[in-house]
Amino acid sequence: MEKPCSFSFIFFTTFLCIIISVAESCTFTQGYSVIVINDNINEKVQVHCKSKDNDIGLKSIGLKESVAWSFCDNINFPSTLFYCNFQLGKKHQVFDVYNRDVGRSCKKGPKGDRRLCRWYIRHDGFYMIGMEGSQDVKKYDWKVGQARSNSTYKGSKRREP
Repeated sequence: MEKPCSFSFIFFTTFLCIIISVAESCTFTQGYSVIVINDNINEKVQVHCKSKDNDIGLKSIGLKESVAWSFCDNINFPSTLFYCNFQLGKKHQVFDVYNRDVGRSCKKGPKGDRRLCRWYIRHDGFYMIGMEGSQDVKKYDWKVGQARSNSTYKGSKRREP
């Protein structure tokens, strides 16, 4: 006769595996990957990306280097928001690299399970690569002068719950 402890362990392990696979595959929501690429600047660009719940951290990316992360949109209401603070000498900029509106412009990934939001940092500003077949589109210029602290920017008007 099998001990109840063995059954509980097997049940718990199976349940845990199911939860992990559902969480990683974005079963109930759309999955996204964001990549920010230093496209043509020979200097290192300081990039700090975060959301309400996740801080990607401060990265220093050189020419053709990138910062990338993946996530699943919030299940209760598509409200996930990631913003980045960019610094290059006296130039700076802060904007949402992902929110619901940006997500609509993101390209379907190779497997179709995630959408890819690709941003290029260039000397003259920030470009997003849009839907299949579309050109890269300049979205933001660099600002010159005193940069605001990363903690003062809270993203667009729409908030995560």
